[in-house]
Amino acid sequence: MTEELDEEVLDSFAELDKLYTVFDGASQEDVAYAKVFWSSLSLQPPIESRLVSADIRQRLRAAKTPHSTRATTNKASLSKRDDEIQQDVYLKQKQEERQKYIEMAKKREQIIALLKKQRDERIKKEMISDQNKTRKGNLVDKRSANMQAWH
Repeated sequence: MTEELDEEVLDSFAELDKLYTVFDGASQEDVAYAKVFWSSLSLQPPIESRLVSADIRQRLRAAKTPHSTRATTNKASLSKRDDEIQQDVYLKQKQEERQKYIEMAKKREQIIALLKKQRDERIKKEMISDQNKTRKGNLVDKRSANMQAWH
């Protein structure tokens, strides 16, 4: 009987070798690491076959309490206040920007007026120097005419 059992065991081992991967030519250490790796690996069933899943929401949301309506009205009033504050800040920024542009326009007008004044002064000086040049030119012409008359 023991011989029959031994033959059955050997036959079952032969069938198992066909079903499982055998590490032929690998060292005992590599085989041990591989066995530990493959035994630690377990496949999870697909999500559809699980009874409970972390990915799927299982519960309905709880009903709101009367206190939450007060909180929503407080939130609504706070949001209105926030909107008003933001609107005020926006208007102040616009006013400051407008004032800045007005000041820039005033400075521009002052610069233009200064340039016009400097131009007018330069033109006056040129007219005076032109008058002096013509007088000096006349004097030079008279002197040259006098010199020629003497000779």
